[in-house]
Amino acid sequence: MNFLPPARKGRWLWWSISYALIAWLLLILHRFVLLGEGFDLLILLRWAALSIVLSGIINSFGWYGARLVWIFSTAGVVLGISLMFIYTSRDMSGWEDLAGFLSFLLFTAGGFVLGLLVEGSRLLVQYLRRR
Repeated sequence: MNFLPPARKGRWLWWSISYALIAWLLLILHRFVLLGEGFDLLILLRWAALSIVLSGIINSFGWYGARLVWIFSTAGVVLGISLMFIYTSRDMSGWEDLAGFLSFLLFTAGGFVLGLLVEGSRLLVQYLRRR
């Protein structure tokens, strides 16, 4: 995990901005290109808000030094977006957008919770070794 900035450094702000931008671009790519929906400014802004909140939460844990939360959460986001793209390619009679978005949310939340559990376990073991 040497590619991540150290805890409490200003580079985490740039990571957060680029993380939000990449997530936003992938979400609008899914909505407007793969699903073929018409352009809607309100949906565009909602995806931006979701990306900013998601990036803020995940990267704030990285800023505080919880790198495992960042790694597992990012893996969940990548897996969720990948499944969202896969579900779009299936003929699900109109349900592919809902199934894709729900899988995105499920894997994002799952990665975050798994990261919290792993990071908490690591801190607990570290605390018990010091005692």
